[in-house]
Formats: sequence, C-alpha cells, structure tokens
Amino acid sequence: MLPAAASGSDYALGPDSMPQEGVPTGTVEKRTWNDSSIYPGTKHEYWVYVPAQYTDAEPAAVMVFQDGDFYVNAEGPVRAPTVFDNLIHRGEMPVTIGIFINPGMKEIPWDQRSNQYTPLDDTYARFLLEEILPEVGKDYSLTESAEGRAIAGMSDGGLASFTVVWERPDAFGKAVSHVGSYTRLQGGSRYPYLIRKTRGNPKPIRVFLQDGENDINLAEGNWTLANLQMDSALMFARYDYRFEMGSGGHDLRHGGAIFPDTLRWLWRDYPGVVGADEPADLAAVVGEWDIVTKVLGEFRNSVLTLAEVDGALAATLHDEADGEMEITAVRFEDGILIYEYAASGSQSNWGKGSVGKLSAWLQVRGDTFRGALSLDVAPEGDYAVEGRRRTTSPEAE
Repeated sequence: MLPAAASGSDYALGPDSMPQEGVPTGTVEKRTWNDSSIYPGTKHEYWVYVPAQYTDAEPAAVMVFQDGDFYVNAEGPVRAPTVFDNLIHRGEMPVTIGIFINPGMKEIPWDQRSNQYTPLDDTYARFLLEEILPEVGKDYSLTESAEGRAIAGMSDGGLASFTVVWERPDAFGKAVSHVGSYTRLQGGSRYPYLIRKTRGNPKPIRVFLQDGENDINLAEGNWTLANLQMDSALMFARYDYRFEMGSGGHDLRHGGAIFPDTLRWLWRDYPGVVGADEPADLAAVVGEWDIVTKVLGEFRNSVLTLAEVDGALAATLHDEADGEMEITAVRFEDGILIYEYAASGSQSNWGKGSVGKLSAWLQVRGDTFRGALSLDVAPEGDYAVEGRRRTTSPEAE
C-alpha cells in the first residue's frame, strides 16, 4: 500500500523536530545503489545521514528507514535528520547514522515496493545486511550489534520493518512501525498469531507501533483493527513494545509529531544515553491505584496500594468482592509493573480449572497503566487490566 497524502489532522511538529540554535548539524548525502544481486535489475535511491558527533573511534548505531524520502525530507512530516541532531546533541539517543532508502525501481519509481516490503521472509533483511550496510560501512564504522540497529517505516514499510526484526533478531533489535500493514490474507495478518505462539519465549526485539482511528479500510483489511490485533498479541506474549493509537489516518502526521519521544523510548537503555544506567524510580508507582479488571464479561474493581520499603516495593490488593489479598513478587522494571497473588474467593473459579495464582503484567504511563492478568491454569489466557493512580483521597472526590 502506497502512503497516502497527509491528512488534515491536528498533529504538529514540536521543537525537537526543528533546527535549534547551538545544535551541531549532521550531513546528508544522496546515493544510488544499482548493483543488487538480491533484487537484480533494480535501482535504489538512498540517503546517508552522519551526525556531527561521529568519529571512527567507535562504531555508530544505525537506523534504516523504508520509504526514505518521506523521513529524510527537511520539510516533510518527520524530519528525522533534524530530530537526530537535537537528540544526539542532548545525549537522548546514541550517535546514530541514518540510512533512508527508497524502494527499488525497474521501470518507474517505486514499482518494486510491494515485492520488497510485503513478503514475510528474510529477503529484505538480507538486502540490508548483505548489500546496503556493507556499502555504507565502507565509509563509516557501523555497529554490528542488534541492540544498536533499528529500522523504521510506514504502511508496507512499517510491515517490512517488523519483518526484518522478526526474521533477523540477531541483526536488528529495534523496529518502528507507522500505520503498519498487518493486513492481507497470508500477509501481515499472520503476525498476531505468530507473535502469540512465542509466549514464554519472546524474541529479543523492541517494537514501537503507531496507528490512527481513521486509518484505511480496504478489501485487504482494516489497518486500525490490524494494529490493535498487533497490540493485543505483543502484550499477550509480553514483548518490549509500545503502542500509540491516535485519531489520524494513513499518513505520517501523528508518527512525525511523536517521533522524538519514539526515539527516546527506543534508545532509552542504550550505553551512553542519558539515564540508561539509572535504576527504576519506584516513586513512579508508589500510591493507591484504582483498578478495573475485565473478567468474563464483568468489570471487577479493586484497589492496589504500593509502598516503598527499604528500597523495594511492598503491595496489597483489596478486591471489592474477595477482600484483602497479599501481593508477592512485586517489582517495577523498565516501565513494567509485575506482581503475583494467590487467588481466593470468586477468583479461584475464573478459569476452566481451579485457579491457584494470578500474575499481573502492566505497562505504566504516568498515573495510568494497562496490561493483563494471567491465570496459572490451562489454556493460557489473559484478562485485560486498567488502572489509574489516585491523586486525591476518595473522600475528597
């Protein structure tokens, strides 16, 4: 699916996407690749961004973009080189070389886009690893670590980005997917099922998904629903991921507006990045949380109380039906709150068998969290959980 024209949404670029006084500017060089053995007879235009801070002394991180022209354009919806300039300058992402590559052409521009971006195999990953990265590597020192390689794209390019990390997690550890095409029978629509099958053994990848409530709805599928399926599957399998649903359509307006924060999240623990070595701030979750758990068509309310004791978390849970419960194995790491407790009362009958233990996995965002509560009985399953931290006492409300 080709990218649509920008919609008239309210999303706007912030200061991190604009040139800033005192920030060194990297260089952007346009190149052409005509010697592909993986895609014979194709021509690829691509751009190489090199930050001002780059030196040969240490291999640079690398980030590849599909539909590169949309991302590299200084007046476009993302303006990735400018965002790189600002974040690298402040140490909020590593020194990173950007490679912005357009899909191949044989007769007309981009006529090979679908052939390259939509297959669910390792061909496109091999094209990058065996041809493009070695070519750029002739001039610049690039890391060979999967943790230092990221890839991004929109629509079918977003699908291609996910396919690269899925097929080659040994070589690419991070993916950004804007309005990704997780649609089409025997195409991207297979991923939610494949992801779910990895529960208990997720691949070592980090994934950022973005989509809009008004994305396209075609015979090949509904893009909004497809991304919601990806969100659910990645949560079910407990991946390191983040999903942002906006109000936009099939374009880069929303993805571009949040791109600086996307990069901060993507590179948050990379060596040398500001805050990468800092321990989790337990104050981020201390307090009382009103929780709603969606169980078999019913909404169950409870209150989770978290406190810091001697540098660790302690917790209790008060359920509206089953009363007080003791929390065990509680921890907060990398934005995820995890805890366990023994089922009692009505909760013992939530599964198809007798439930002994429940385990919570919750993505914390400020004063809210969302996630899942899983049971220790077969078949493996989750109940959706949402929570909000109290900022005032119930009596004051």
